[in-house]
Amino acid sequence: MSDMMVITQQVGEDGTVTLHLTPGTQVEITVKEVSPITELNLTPEEEAELDAELQRLLSDPTTFKGLGLTAGEIAKSPAIGMWAHRTDIQDSVEFINNMRKERKLRRANCKS
Repeated sequence: MSDMMVITQQVGEDGTVTLHLTPGTQVEITVKEVSPITELNLTPEEEAELDAELQRLLSDPTTFKGLGLTAGEIAKSPAIGMWAHRTDIQDSVEFINNMRKERKLRRANCKS
């Protein structure tokens, strides 16, 4: 298992990002542009209203109930293990990530 760290940093005026890492450590660096976080500029009353709504949702026992299935019922689902015997999938995480990327590309191509 590997340790992973996510660093969000603004690219400087000169187009550079500086990272300070442990010498001798082998790393893989992936760069992904992220959308800036937009400030909502809420009034104190609006913030209090949102906080109260969040508290209501978190304290409501039905908020996170889902379908109400037990762990045993979920384990017996035909979806669990349905790809277990596929020989074309060596790394399931990589396989799913590739499927997601392909779907995202298809969606992007459909919009243009």
